[in-house]
Amino acid sequence: MFPGNARQARTATMNDVASSDANIRLGMFEAACDILAAAVIVYDKNDCLVFASRQVLRYFPIPPDTLKPGTRLRDVLGAIFDSGVRYGIPLEQRHKAVNREEWISTRISAHWREQYDAVERLGRDRWIHFRKRRLPSGYNVTTLVDVSEQKKQEEQWRVDLERIALTEAILESLPSPVVIKDRNLTYIAVNKAFCTIYDTSADSIIGRSIWTLADAESAERIESSDRAVLETGEPYTLAEHVIRADGSNLYAITRKYRIGAPGHYALVTLMEDVTAFVTGERTVTDTDDAVLRVPGGFVEAQNCFDPVRDAERRLLLDQLNPEELRVVAGKRILVVTPNPHIEDILVAEFKARGGDCCAVSSVREYDAFLTLAARQGLAIDLVVIDDNMSGHEIIQANSRGIATRLISPDGIGPDFMRALVEEHELLSQDGSPLGDILTPVSLSDDWYIATDISTMLPAAVGDIEVLVAEDNQINQFVFSQILEGMGISHRIAENGEEAVMLWRKHQPRLVLMDISMPVMNGIDAAMEIREAEKLTGTRTPIVAVTAQALNVDMQNCMDAGMDDYITKPVSPDMIEAIYQRYAAGKPEKNVA
Repeated sequence: MFPGNARQARTATMNDVASSDANIRLGMFEAACDILAAAVIVYDKNDCLVFASRQVLRYFPIPPDTLKPGTRLRDVLGAIFDSGVRYGIPLEQRHKAVNREEWISTRISAHWREQYDAVERLGRDRWIHFRKRRLPSGYNVTTLVDVSEQKKQEEQWRVDLERIALTEAILESLPSPVVIKDRNLTYIAVNKAFCTIYDTSADSIIGRSIWTLADAESAERIESSDRAVLETGEPYTLAEHVIRADGSNLYAITRKYRIGAPGHYALVTLMEDVTAFVTGERTVTDTDDAVLRVPGGFVEAQNCFDPVRDAERRLLLDQLNPEELRVVAGKRILVVTPNPHIEDILVAEFKARGGDCCAVSSVREYDAFLTLAARQGLAIDLVVIDDNMSGHEIIQANSRGIATRLISPDGIGPDFMRALVEEHELLSQDGSPLGDILTPVSLSDDWYIATDISTMLPAAVGDIEVLVAEDNQINQFVFSQILEGMGISHRIAENGEEAVMLWRKHQPRLVLMDISMPVMNGIDAAMEIREAEKLTGTRTPIVAVTAQALNVDMQNCMDAGMDDYITKPVSPDMIEAIYQRYAAGKPEKNVA
């Protein structure tokens, strides 16, 4: 073989190898595009087609010959336009006629950007994600990925969010209290009308269960009916009597329904307020001619307002003139306090009573407010001033002829409960049996324990653990909430005479005795119990409960034979401390 022929043979062989290798790489590239479900187009620096994967034809209905190497970018775009595809046009302009050359020029302009990244809509329900990159060599690599399903999901999420927002707005505006729980009976939605009953916020309810909001007995009853509705799908109806946070009565027809699909059920509770039509325990009257009978009457329902907030509210209102509170409707009241919590309580209370109320937090704001009110011809009827505010004396001295009331809300706020606990811890360190009486912090109805743990006496054997003598219905409820939450059996007596009768019948381990009660006061009731014990040979611990904290009261309690002394308002921790001292151990007979 001649040398020249040998060289030609080697060259031909090398070209064949290179061609085979390139075909293998091209096949692998096509396979990768198929696996990734992506279309890839490569143009050279002269905007001529170098490579187009098979996936491109899934996006653009153009002739396959258009995608041969060497085809100009302008010709490819022209074929796409002629196929009827118009991507890259804003939605608001799609109904207008589009000029072919203008569209092609716009697409070429985007093609020559160093980077281009956009989601374009093809047709009514198809979206394509375009990515273009211009390499330093001048080559352009374009990828196309179908993101239609993702966009549909995003669109569905948007529609769902709008529907949820609309549903929440409707729910919030309904005049009837509405509660929604999930299949685990966790609160997932409550409306404003429900929160108003208990003077609370949705945030303090949502995410919790009834067991953290009500006493054990009420929680068991409510959950039982909830589960029955969820399991059977049968609606539930009950006539209920609820005590609102302000102490007023609410008579409601409560209805429960199951909604949703299997596995995703939810429980809707609707309370229809019929208070205005209640004329008796068992009768709801609309007119003289129309009478609706309520079998069994109204049962006592969940009363889960916050006792601490209620104590704060009462402490503030007790410092105001009762007559002014009764005629507050239609009046303009200005609250002056630097404490947002006090502002929230007082403004809400005055508005609930029909007053027009707002608040300022400093002397400067007070002066500016009155100046503006005078300019607008608005008269202020009452100014309520927090004596903790710096400069409150200036406001009182320059009241401008407006009636003013000074309040002393020391301790109210986030540390209110902590102040009660710290006071208890301080006083229970006293070593004497009944302790020296220390004046509580400036909270007038703060309460504390003032005995030594060594003076505990075992209680008599009986069929209940605690007897509570209390005439105030709100305080009765608070005691019941606390004791039921602790799982302690108890009875409530409304006066001293009934307390003695229930003591004789049940022989409780512990008596919590209110001092001021009708028919027979707590002092006389305690003395009668001690006299009776001389015959029975037993001794029941009696703890006095009162709103006062005076030495003379303690002495009277000691003389009547009481063992301990607490002042209102009560809390779970404090009641548990008393119970642990006097009734938690095994009850035994004790000779007086």
